[in-house]
Amino acid sequence: MTEGLVIGSVLLLGGLVVRYMQKHPFYRYKTQKHKEHYQSKLHDALEHRSDSTGAYWLSRAIADFIFDFGQRTYHDYHVEQYEKRAQSEIPHLYHLRIEEPNILCQQLVERAVELKVPTLLFGLHMRSLWGGYLVPVGRLAPKSIERIPGSAGYYAELSNLPASKDDMQRFMEKTGQA
Repeated sequence: MTEGLVIGSVLLLGGLVVRYMQKHPFYRYKTQKHKEHYQSKLHDALEHRSDSTGAYWLSRAIADFIFDFGQRTYHDYHVEQYEKRAQSEIPHLYHLRIEEPNILCQQLVERAVELKVPTLLFGLHMRSLWGGYLVPVGRLAPKSIERIPGSAGYYAELSNLPASKDDMQRFMEKTGQA
């Protein structure tokens, strides 16, 4: 009798955990792995500048901002404490070379397709990341993005973002692509 109760309890708890995982943003999206990988690399880079706990939450806030297009897909008190600091760190991220700009751009397009981000919001977000030398826009946008299913609108928005020749040259110098 007690064995049946134990087994039933374990199955019930297992079912609740699976249901929670299906609803939580950390487990709902296939592109979450890109965000977690970026956050892990960023944490390693930031760890020498502050304590490990602070670096973890700061890297999480930055990765959330970048991969969730400035929107909150979930609420976390610790991450929210670091959001303002994350905004001030973003213009300096290109020094750390966490991810190659073309790879990050492709990952963000995949994420945008999966999250069904409006193209206007996508364009504004990518423009701000372009200003921080994190992703290429305009003629520098990687052509491989066109092959991602559902990415036509995002690629058009990305390739139509205005970028002067001087801006493109500066981007290439800062990212080591010159």
